[in-house]
Amino acid sequence: MARIAVLGLVITLATAVASAQQSLINVNIEPQPLDKALNNWASQTGYQVLVPVERAAQGRTAPGVKGSYTPEGALKLLLARTDLSYQFVNARTVAIRPTPAAPPAKPAAAEGGAEPPLVLAQSGPRDQKEAAATSTQERTQATPENRQRMDEVIVTAQKRDERLIDTPQAVSVVSADSLNKLAATQFRDFANTVPGLSFSSQGAGTTQVTLRGVTAGLDISPTVGIYVDDVPYGSSSSFAQSAQGALDVALFDLDQIEVLRGPQGTLYGASTMGGLIKYVTTRPDASRFGVDARTGISGTRDGSMSYNGAFGVNAPLIEDKAALRASAFYSRDGGFIDNVRLGRKDVNSSDIYGGRLDLAFAPTDALSIRVTGFAQNISRDGEDTADFAFGGAPLDGILDVRRPLAEPFDQHFRLVSGTVAYNFGPAALTSVSSYQTSKTDFIADLSPAYVPFCTFSAVGACSAVGYLQNTSTDKFTQELRIQSSGKSRLEWLFGGFYTHETSDRSQDFVLLNLAGQPAPNDLFTFATPSRYEEYAGFGDLTWHFSDSFDISGGIRVARNEQTFTQFGGGAFGASRPTARSDETVETYLGNARYHFNDRSTAYARFATGYRPGGPNFLIVDTATGQPVGPVTFEADRLKSYELGWKAETSDRRYGIDAAVYYIDWNNIQIGITRGGFGFTGNAPGGASVRGAELALTVRPLDSLVASGALTYQDAQLSEADADLGGTKGQQLPNVPKFSGTMNVDYQFGGSDLRPSIGGTVRYVDERLASWDQSAARPQYKLPSYTAVDLRTGLVVKSVDMQLYVRNVFDRHAQLFAYTWQGTPRPTIIQPRTIGVMATAKF
Repeated sequence: MARIAVLGLVITLATAVASAQQSLINVNIEPQPLDKALNNWASQTGYQVLVPVERAAQGRTAPGVKGSYTPEGALKLLLARTDLSYQFVNARTVAIRPTPAAPPAKPAAAEGGAEPPLVLAQSGPRDQKEAAATSTQERTQATPENRQRMDEVIVTAQKRDERLIDTPQAVSVVSADSLNKLAATQFRDFANTVPGLSFSSQGAGTTQVTLRGVTAGLDISPTVGIYVDDVPYGSSSSFAQSAQGALDVALFDLDQIEVLRGPQGTLYGASTMGGLIKYVTTRPDASRFGVDARTGISGTRDGSMSYNGAFGVNAPLIEDKAALRASAFYSRDGGFIDNVRLGRKDVNSSDIYGGRLDLAFAPTDALSIRVTGFAQNISRDGEDTADFAFGGAPLDGILDVRRPLAEPFDQHFRLVSGTVAYNFGPAALTSVSSYQTSKTDFIADLSPAYVPFCTFSAVGACSAVGYLQNTSTDKFTQELRIQSSGKSRLEWLFGGFYTHETSDRSQDFVLLNLAGQPAPNDLFTFATPSRYEEYAGFGDLTWHFSDSFDISGGIRVARNEQTFTQFGGGAFGASRPTARSDETVETYLGNARYHFNDRSTAYARFATGYRPGGPNFLIVDTATGQPVGPVTFEADRLKSYELGWKAETSDRRYGIDAAVYYIDWNNIQIGITRGGFGFTGNAPGGASVRGAELALTVRPLDSLVASGALTYQDAQLSEADADLGGTKGQQLPNVPKFSGTMNVDYQFGGSDLRPSIGGTVRYVDERLASWDQSAARPQYKLPSYTAVDLRTGLVVKSVDMQLYVRNVFDRHAQLFAYTWQGTPRPTIIQPRTIGVMATAKF
């Protein structure tokens, strides 16, 4: 409660400061060329401007504007003598466009008539846009035709707004429109379309995400960060099993998903070694009332019916100053895995439901406040896995399991966050506070691996062993940063970050005797309460040598302190008193960027990342009675070297995004197993990843767009490691050497009815599930696969309907496999699914 009070105090003080501010500001702009005048206006008001390149370069001049004006009033005077007009893309971003000669009767994009490209004249701070209570997506898609245009994509990878083509790193953006076309409701529905992204999953709520091959298989803690807007999700320590619990956000009420590939250690901190996934939610709009709705139903071959529904309302509270957005969602996945031992069908069915409340308030042009509450529950009856032999054949049917225990899964996630931003003119201050709780309970059937250990218990012999785990995390975070506003020779950003989290994790065995009845567990009990606290300071500088060339440098210094207590019981459980650890880690960043022109950017990037070390589990060797493993394990770190090029034609019909990189990963954190029980260690020999990514976009017609992405990842273990069971040069688990995606969409003409057709083809190369010489996790090879999805749509006014077929040829592809349970358990891709989804905006 004290932390919530601090958050409330921050908001109250910021509001009090703002109450003295007036909506009028002092503007001092001399008569000069229009493009320079607009830059001055942006710098003095804190806005950012998107300017049409061809128009701004034609020698227009702007009159002098001096005195007290509203920002909009000053802008009107600057444009008064031109044939240009302005439109607010959001409350802090203005697009400058040619004024149409006459409004068309029915707006439609003519063949070859793409709008003038836009160039970012001023990069304003991210949170001025975010908290200003306006939805970018709703404004840029005000007309149906806008869906077919290659609109300028704005991202926040460097914690300030900038064009995607200007960002000196590899970033993929999945828009809300793309999610609709894919009929995506879960992470699995879009993940395979992102270059360099692979994942392992047993179902919603138990997903491990990998970017650019940075994984050791079953990771100790996350190598990819998950953010909801500016708030980090999940535990930073190794004690809450957060690596396998990546947040599976319901894909409704989102503006876009940003995927940042490569380490993000300076601006985002620990556990972003491979990259970061940011879910950017739709912001409240204080200018209009609106309703969003989505509903869908589908059927899966050899499975049950699935359905989903979502509803959102945007309500202005004070015109142009305050708005509230509320949404709720529910989806039912019918499942397709059968348990032949228990005689149950579709045991991997799941429910995901929750909602969000979002309040945005901008009492003045300088101050903005946003408070968000988000809740989500996931409930599953079982896993998306099947039982196979090590040779690759199913033990029963290809979609069957033979497990004596049910495997339910439940997860509850709650998040409250507050963002306060204040623009002083030359600089902007942003505070982001959050408090989150997460609680996960599940049972996994480990009978093949652990039934032999029953001889150590009073039961003597048993027919089944289940692994019951309960994990909870309470996490508070606070980030405070100040950054330069406007376009200047030197741009800068400095900040501090603090997090405090406590986690509780308990593990027990569930035993069934030979008669199949519950038996007392004196084999193994385990509880590990822990605390993680981190302080960090960070900063970066960008120096513009010219309009074409700039360099950036950044550093982050983080110190974490951890405590951990172990309570163990039974034949294999061991206790230890509270253990402590602390460490200080520095991460670095260096960029060089060159603009060949407004539509072509090359960059060179050096970045580092890390994961925290910490106290270790105490495991006792039953033969000797002595502890096994080190008292603590160390942080692992990596260095990344990257070259990239982003370019598109002036009419934005053809685009390319290419990158090559090399990653040097040292002291890898690994799980080590002794006698069936594990602890954490380090593989000092490390690993390396050599990779390349290529994304192409082609739009030969206004109505036709095709895009493709190819990824090459050569991820190898640098030295043999006995604890890991890996040999020198072995491919890292679950990392395909080659993968690719192609999307094609065509929209037919028409003003009232706009039909469309499209399809997606995905290819993933063969992968390894484990390590060649691992006894605890025997090797299993995952075959390559190709999946084809088809879709057809129809837009009727504000309603967009999609009929889709996923996995058209019904391939039983294997996405990932766990082998530590005694038999391989590959995750099977959803069989052929036919469905319909409708979305509407009113």
